[in-house]
Amino acid sequence: LIVDYLEKRTSELPQSAQLSAATDEAGDYNDEDEGTGLGTGGGGVYAEGPRIPKTAAEATAAAMMQKELPPTSSAPVFQLMTELPTILNTNVEHAEPRVRSLVAQAVGAYARYATSLLNWLDSADDVTDDPSERNKLQLATEHAQVGRRNIHATILLSLKSHLDMKEPSRENNPSAASDGALDDTTGWRALETNLHALASYVDGCVGKNGGGGSYVHEEAALFDSADTDDNGWFLPQLQHCCVVHVNRHVRAAAAAVLGVLIKSCMRSRDPSHEDLLVEEDSPFRVVLKETLKGTLADNWSQVRMAGSVLCRRFVLALLKIYKSRNGDCEDGADEDLTTFESAGGDLVPMLLPRMCLNRFYLAQGVKLYSQETWKKVFGSHAHAADEDGLYTSAETRGGGGMGAVARNAAPLCRYYSKMCDADNHAVREAGCQGIAELAQKVGHHPVYAEYLSPYVNTLLQALLMCFHDESWPVRDEACLACGTFCVAYAEECRPELPTLFERWTEQVTDQIWSVREDAAVALGDAVTAYGPEMLEKVLAVIRKKLPAAKDQPPMSREEYKKLQNDVNAHTGNQVYSCGSLAPKLRKSGAARLGCSSCVVDRPKQPWEATDGALYLIRELCIRFPNIDDTEREDVVLGDKILLPLMTELADVARLSHYPQSDDLRTTLFKQLPQIAEAMGKRRFKGLYLDLFIELISKNLNDRHGTGASQLSIHAAGQCCEEIAKLIGFGIMRGRLEAIGCDDAFDSVMEERKREQAMIATPGHFIGKEAFSPFGPPVGSH
Repeated sequence: LIVDYLEKRTSELPQSAQLSAATDEAGDYNDEDEGTGLGTGGGGVYAEGPRIPKTAAEATAAAMMQKELPPTSSAPVFQLMTELPTILNTNVEHAEPRVRSLVAQAVGAYARYATSLLNWLDSADDVTDDPSERNKLQLATEHAQVGRRNIHATILLSLKSHLDMKEPSRENNPSAASDGALDDTTGWRALETNLHALASYVDGCVGKNGGGGSYVHEEAALFDSADTDDNGWFLPQLQHCCVVHVNRHVRAAAAAVLGVLIKSCMRSRDPSHEDLLVEEDSPFRVVLKETLKGTLADNWSQVRMAGSVLCRRFVLALLKIYKSRNGDCEDGADEDLTTFESAGGDLVPMLLPRMCLNRFYLAQGVKLYSQETWKKVFGSHAHAADEDGLYTSAETRGGGGMGAVARNAAPLCRYYSKMCDADNHAVREAGCQGIAELAQKVGHHPVYAEYLSPYVNTLLQALLMCFHDESWPVRDEACLACGTFCVAYAEECRPELPTLFERWTEQVTDQIWSVREDAAVALGDAVTAYGPEMLEKVLAVIRKKLPAAKDQPPMSREEYKKLQNDVNAHTGNQVYSCGSLAPKLRKSGAARLGCSSCVVDRPKQPWEATDGALYLIRELCIRFPNIDDTEREDVVLGDKILLPLMTELADVARLSHYPQSDDLRTTLFKQLPQIAEAMGKRRFKGLYLDLFIELISKNLNDRHGTGASQLSIHAAGQCCEEIAKLIGFGIMRGRLEAIGCDDAFDSVMEERKREQAMIATPGHFIGKEAFSPFGPPVGSH
């Protein structure tokens, strides 16, 4: 109630009092008001409610709708301002954490109203015509400032006393013991909420630099490089909380404090305060650098998100300062560098790799926020705003994001290689994706490709290590990345080609279908890179693996279902928490902790090798279908090679002595339309359609009672529809009518029409624009 009351009183003050600290002299200060990043003191990014920051524009629009009703000296709000500091100071270490969190919000509201009063009295000449009333208002405002500073002193005292407590180190506290797990998940006494309160207080200090109420101006001693007993603890302890502290909530809260301190430096509009961010030897900048180095690579997504918010605020502040000091045209600036590189200086080799990697991080909040940050930093130019990925353009200064990445290839590649060996499987997966992007974007660039060339071997070694990872998404991404590198840097990758080919052929028979598919994609890339010599090797693999399903041991569906539901096979196993990092997923060959236990692994099945060979056939058909449409002129998959393979595939797909045969046919029906389209209407209809028409008809309605799965039946129907679109519905119906399956075809087509009608009817499906309130619209770029 107090927070709502004070916020309403603040909104009743003139706009000049509320927003003077948020706008510069030209009125163009456009920093996003994301509050403290903790849901306390306005806005919030991840602690309370949807992860959608409240922007300054939205806050301004809401404030403009309020009627201005400045207070009088006898207004009840001043009595509240007199009594409130004692109440807040008493409860800042309350035993109940929910009370402490509300105290933190009240602190922010108090500070904002008190400093807004200062702005109002200092900027308005017509506060009142009565000199006596003005003196009373001035006195009441001064009392409010005394209370505000008293609250700040209490918070700092409590914060320092908590920081002096002994805590377990992160290295010796893997949350294995009950006491360690408690400390790592429940907060550290009142330390977290003290940091919330401090962040709210700093965020609420919106006063002018000269007139009081500016935090960085009032507490300049806290940023002083002199190591005194009174103030020297502040910045080092904040860094300790962000990087070293065992509790993840404390680390996130401390990062939020640093974020609002940056905001305060920008609000003051004082060059000396901006120097705290710009000067390389500034203690505050040093703390920010070390904090970002740790939080942007933290094992907890919560802390990584807090670091991402801090990173955006710091980088955008540096860019604004650089542009304001060098002018819009940036006279004398190095045109070979991006503005980010010029403004960041020594921070770039540390920040850029982390900013790049977090665009691929598994947690969607971190990923989307980091991608948006990248656009804000490198996509602000008109020529690069609509481009994807690393953002580059011939018209963009310094080559945009791609130019920055290429010039910093050395630290970037070292960081990516290190992350491929991280303990967290999500980080290893992101590392592989980042490496693949380098090969795809930088490796094919006519100017920047040579920048990456010296580090290809280092990156390949990191990817080869990930081939043995027990996390299949890591293996999957490593597989794709290696294929992409072979296309971009064929000669540099040739020494490792025997090893790569061995790994790819192992993965093409993996237990995970997506790993098999992506291994086939990688082998297709290898054929594109190395031509006929690699084609012969891949064809040999197909000829060997394609008939493997014939060796699948026979098993009835009842036996298979009984095996899946065997109580003894699922009893007494280790149980894992979804929110825990232990002891789930490990890197192969190392007793490291991660997520998704693969200690117990089932052997590969023969039919899976056939499934992998099917994906290989698809890749070759799509890439090298004929002489007029091939990725290499010296590689063409003619009918002399393809027809025997497709005949063998049709024969193997007819097998039904094992229950997984339905899965194999589902894969076939999903890939066949792509193969047909690559071949062309005449070629597929003349030579290959009759090989599979009976299989399609058999699964279309399962009238023979083979017990086909719904997935297989649906895949057959979709396959039938797509092939009919290619060769003509009349021709397809005629072929099916010849084997007595025209009724099933008509039923499938009617069902497809009903589905399309439902999609077109409002209310049946969520529209693209409203797919999710937490992410970009579907189909957006």
